[in-house]
Amino acid sequence: MKFTALLKNSVSLLFTFIIVSHLLDVIRQPEIPPEINATALYDLQGNGFFLPQIPQDKPTLIYFWGTWCGYCRYTSPAINDLAKEGYPVVSIALRSGTEKEVGDYLTQHNYRFTTVNDPQGTIAQKWQVNVTPTIIILNKGKMSLATTGWTSYWGLKVRLFFTEFLS
Repeated sequence: MKFTALLKNSVSLLFTFIIVSHLLDVIRQPEIPPEINATALYDLQGNGFFLPQIPQDKPTLIYFWGTWCGYCRYTSPAINDLAKEGYPVVSIALRSGTEKEVGDYLTQHNYRFTTVNDPQGTIAQKWQVNVTPTIIILNKGKMSLATTGWTSYWGLKVRLFFTEFLS
């Protein structure tokens, strides 16, 4: 009898957590700037690119993070694993110092995803990103999903699966 009640309460708590998490994502959902396809982004090596140039065969993750962000320490390894699996990742290092400081941080943690430095928060402001980490999944150039706060590897895999499955 106690096990059944515990199971019921656990399932109820899980559904409540999922609903609250989804509501927070909807409330915090950023906006893609209309000029983003015509705006050049520059990675830490100074290479310029445009988001439409990224291959569209898989969803693209836009990852806003900071070296100072506690939750990003847990989310960045998942993003790195997805980049290793071939998912296009464009990360925006928000107010994290100079290109060298951001590059040193990436090297220290062995992160290999494409990174754009946003030392003043200009890019994040254009996207209306107010929380780190923020992960935006673009599918065929359109925002399919956005989530904020800590996210696990499997949480991202499920989101990517639904993004690909529902397109």
